[in-house]
Amino acid sequence: KQWYQRRVRGVEHVHKNFTALGLLLNYVVGFIGFSVMYMFSYDIHWKYYKLDRKRVNMFVYTVRLVRIIHAVMATLVAVPIMLITTEFLKQRFLILDMFVAISGGYLTFDVFGKYNEHLQVYEPPGKIISYRIVRRYARKNWLLLTHHAIMVLFVYPAVLFARNDEGDFLVACVLFTQLSVPFTEMQWIMEQTLEPYNLRYIIVSMLAIATSFVCRILIIPFLYEAIADHMEQSLFDFMFSLPPWYHIAAVAFIIPNVLWLSRNVFKTMVYLRIPYERKRKAKPGEKIDRSKLEREEKRLKED
Repeated sequence: KQWYQRRVRGVEHVHKNFTALGLLLNYVVGFIGFSVMYMFSYDIHWKYYKLDRKRVNMFVYTVRLVRIIHAVMATLVAVPIMLITTEFLKQRFLILDMFVAISGGYLTFDVFGKYNEHLQVYEPPGKIISYRIVRRYARKNWLLLTHHAIMVLFVYPAVLFARNDEGDFLVACVLFTQLSVPFTEMQWIMEQTLEPYNLRYIIVSMLAIATSFVCRILIIPFLYEAIADHMEQSLFDFMFSLPPWYHIAAVAFIIPNVLWLSRNVFKTMVYLRIPYERKRKAKPGEKIDRSKLEREEKRLKED
């Protein structure tokens, strides 16, 4: 904490002169940097990691690996700011503005990364770009494209230029929600590689559920309590003093995360049930082939 405070004090004078040109440079650095990570990760995992390539397309796997790297970076930026902030509205951190600009570059990369994934998985080989391919990609990924466009064109510029140098603590709390992403992505990868039948999957799944509950649901009560304590008010007095749309926004943030968390819990229970079903139905010494296991997995998911 003391080390981070010294670094923050060392760049306070730079923050005042950090113009839109510097933010644009960070945006470009983010786009190029994550693109290089994507190509490098694809090359490394294709050569050195033995995965079932019929079930796991390496482009899909690499996009999720880069997503994990971005989530780890977001967490490393957010947690120190949340720990050392003393002025919830006025305190400023240069590293936060830099990372928000870099995240804009990451979201732009993610659009092209998903497009490359779409080409490899859903389109015939040899075709790179055409109007029909782009239309099918946009129709299949319209939610992701809408989210990324809103974030890059409206949310990130508002965070960087339209908040009057206030609220870095709140922005850090939003970045803290990325803590669950590495575990959920690792959980998905293990499910696709037919590895959800061991202790590693159980540990990763429990961490994914726990971190999602803490950083995506409990973060809202934490914000209420932290700001009420800073304003030297009781929690209930502070909540009743806020306009109603604050609470509506908080509920709108929590409900999708509760639904997603319940879905993840149910999915984990299904995958943990498969080994039990397999052992219960198997005869002594019988070996169940992978195709049979896949059919059983599909049936359990449908149930």
